[in-house]
Amino acid sequence: MFTLHHGFWLYFLSRRHPFVWYFVLGSMLPDYIYLVLIVVMLYDGNISIPELITMSPKVMMSYLPIYSWAVMIDLIGHSVVFWGAFFALSMFKRLSKTRAVVVGWGTHLLLDELTHGAHANFYLYPLSMSAVHSPVSYWEPAYFAAEFKAVNGAIMTAMAVYLIYNWWNHRKNNK
Repeated sequence: MFTLHHGFWLYFLSRRHPFVWYFVLGSMLPDYIYLVLIVVMLYDGNISIPELITMSPKVMMSYLPIYSWAVMIDLIGHSVVFWGAFFALSMFKRLSKTRAVVVGWGTHLLLDELTHGAHANFYLYPLSMSAVHSPVSYWEPAYFAAEFKAVNGAIMTAMAVYLIYNWWNHRKNNK
């Protein structure tokens, strides 16, 4: 699932919660490294802005091994082991305000587990380099990418229409 889709889904599901933006921030947390990587690749001249606009996720992921620090951060960000450690720490009263971000991070891991086929994450890193391969992928044609995009896109469009409709009614009723 694309990074912004993680945020949109969690926004829709938690929009009435007072910590909604912390959930959304956490839901996209493991993928922020890709934004940093894009900036570094643009700065280094490895890609140009026109290339970036048309770049597929497969091509983007092929650049990842060039930057070993990005691979390490990606492994840590997509690890249930690290997530579990942070979740346990968020149970302490002094760190309880971080819990919404950590829960959002956990939803990212869950959704990735359900939507990553051949390019699956190593969820038990650093304990194991085993991966959980989903039968569905959001970008790999061999794993029903077209069907997934159609269904995900239709549901997200319906959610957006619902949100706009509610916003419009709320705005109209408050005048």
